[in-house]
Amino acid sequence: MPSPRIRALALIFNGDGKVLLVSPYSKGAPDAGRNFQLPGGTAWEDEPAWQAMVREGRRATGLALTPVRLVLTDFTPRDPRTYAPPTIDFVYQTLTVPDDTAVRLPDTPELAAYKWLSQHELHSHCSTYQTHRITAALYASRIGSCAELHDGRPAYAAAV
Repeated sequence: MPSPRIRALALIFNGDGKVLLVSPYSKGAPDAGRNFQLPGGTAWEDEPAWQAMVREGRRATGLALTPVRLVLTDFTPRDPRTYAPPTIDFVYQTLTVPDDTAVRLPDTPELAAYKWLSQHELHSHCSTYQTHRITAALYASRIGSCAELHDGRPAYAAAV
């Protein structure tokens, strides 16, 4: 069984309380505007998840990020159709960035767009899976806890 892939994502707020989301490049345009997600990426071997969030978050947004705390983990099992390895995503809340902070997407065609969104705008710009995940991270951030998901759903519901 392969080891899980570790990914680290950033929950970045601006002064208005909106969250920064990015849209992966997909044949030249965002997928009908509904493929936005938290910025981040895969950790290198022996790299702590929080350091990967700082590195990948900066690469994706151009922002110098400072982690505040872990707000969510999400375990995704191996995909038997594609043989993709299992993944553990760690979502870290960062220090709030000023409203006038410039976001700079990478020069490579990896990301097509970014948006600052409020929670009630998520369903219009994110897949159902991403909306659930980001909503759980926002809730955990608000109450000062850490949410644990299994394939985008509350983990302990899967254990029952």
